[in-house]
Amino acid sequence: MNRGFTLMEVLIGLTVAALALTAGFATLGFITDSDEPVDVASALALRGATTRNLLTEWLAEARYQSGRRGVTFQGLDGEVWSTPADELIFPTTASTPLGVGTTVVHLYIDDDNDTPERGLVAGLIEMEADEPRVVELVPEAGSLELRYLVPVEGTTGEWVTGWLSNRLPGAIELILGPTPNDTLPPLLRYPLLVPLEATR
Repeated sequence: MNRGFTLMEVLIGLTVAALALTAGFATLGFITDSDEPVDVASALALRGATTRNLLTEWLAEARYQSGRRGVTFQGLDGEVWSTPADELIFPTTASTPLGVGTTVVHLYIDDDNDTPERGLVAGLIEMEADEPRVVELVPEAGSLELRYLVPVEGTTGEWVTGWLSNRLPGAIELILGPTPNDTLPPLLRYPLLVPLEATR
């Protein structure tokens, strides 16, 4: 019996292919760039891969709600001076610097000169009344653009730029842009696509 691929199978396949291409292009870039020392290039590649893996784990374990009446998954579409400045708030059951359990993650770009953190940061809380623990993830990031896949029966779905719904999207795409001095690590220049289980 012939059957097509499900949306999840297609998204997972695309994600694996994108990661393989990313690694290949990054390696090619390191080989052809003789001006940059190998140890600096290796450190940038490691930091880029580590950050991508961390964001993927947090998003893959996203939940719609943190508790009975807790914080819900929210994708906020924003812009500052014509630069994407989206925000994402989501509960996750993945391990975070706060430990194991449900943590609410707030991803956003911090360009406030009065705070020590810069670029892409994550505000982490375990309980709604807690003060967030702010973790600097990518100080070189100058913009954050997010898209959400709306599952549409009979199609691959439709991408939207914001998410306020009573369920999770089918997938999320995260795109970072560099600051004006353009020092964003190579592996973080490529979109990060993470399929989500919308029934959670």
